[in-house]
Amino acid sequence: DPQPTVSTCPSAAFETLSWVPPAAEAVTLIDLSDDALPEALANLAEGARTPQRQLPIRVAFALGQWTWQVPLLRSTLSQAGFEPQQLVHIALPDGTSAWAWSPGCELDPLTTNLEQGWSLSLRATPYGAVAIAGRTETGEPAFPYDFIAYGASAFVLVPAGRAHAVAQRLAERASDPSEPGLGEAADALEAAPIRLVVRTGSLLTPGADAAAPRSVAAHRIDAQSWTSVP
Repeated sequence: DPQPTVSTCPSAAFETLSWVPPAAEAVTLIDLSDDALPEALANLAEGARTPQRQLPIRVAFALGQWTWQVPLLRSTLSQAGFEPQQLVHIALPDGTSAWAWSPGCELDPLTTNLEQGWSLSLRATPYGAVAIAGRTETGEPAFPYDFIAYGASAFVLVPAGRAHAVAQRLAERASDPSEPGLGEAADALEAAPIRLVVRTGSLLTPGADAAAPRSVAAHRIDAQSWTSVP
């Protein structure tokens, strides 16, 4: 059978990351256009296993999987026509994570792309347009992700069954709007294939300094090294 055709939906880097929920534990910016990204992902995975990074356990585990997960995710996105220049990963306190990219097309072609590429149907909700993964006869998700079109701010993939919970998180607002969020802090770092900002101080990787104060740590990862930013 011929493969369904989808329209191309390219998108540039985010203009702002102020939409990232204030509860985020870590935010990572990935430059998909950087030729050094494969080497940077390898450095990221190796560095995530180093106790001196002072990373929360969940975050460290996730980063260690990205050498294969990011290429697989790019392939999944391309099935629905998405060609983002930048991916943003958000780690939330309940262990849920989200992959986001800048919106690059209107809802009409988006609806067609989701149906033909991922067999997802988009519908309106109080939190934006959402497509929920269906279930197979055995009760397993027919597609591994739910999709959220969060207004004009972001397109988001979350684990199947988590769309509404993450959409509610996205709708949260910081108690102090003048305080930059993790997304804005990551975006302010000097350009690199991977930029990471993480809240440290709880459930750290084994060997990390348990007495380290809870704070925000910033990192840049390229083909040569992992650099912590003061």
